[in-house]
Amino acid sequence: MKALSIVAVVIAGVSFVIPIYGVFTAILASVLGLISFRNEATLSGVAVGLNLVNTAFFSPSILIAEGLNVAINEGTPDNSIYLTYVGIHVVILVIGIILAVTNKNKEA
Repeated sequence: MKALSIVAVVIAGVSFVIPIYGVFTAILASVLGLISFRNEATLSGVAVGLNLVNTAFFSPSILIAEGLNVAINEGTPDNSIYLTYVGIHVVILVIGIILAVTNKNKEA
């Protein structure tokens, strides 16, 4: 599982420089981090955290899609695309923290 969490961190780093599909690459890296969260909580948390920061602040494709969404809806911003992609990473992070805490209780 350590190798899987390292792969998740590497893919999370690469997703910063991928222009359009970086959002989907970040989701893939977060899912890989979730799979390995129980055994390697630190590296998996770093991977999901990087993906969250990437999606929330450094993803121009989400901003463009949200702008198109506002244009289609005649100027009413609802932030649904942004909240969906950021929400995916937040939910994965919460589930991962729960998995890490339950694993610590089993070891004790």
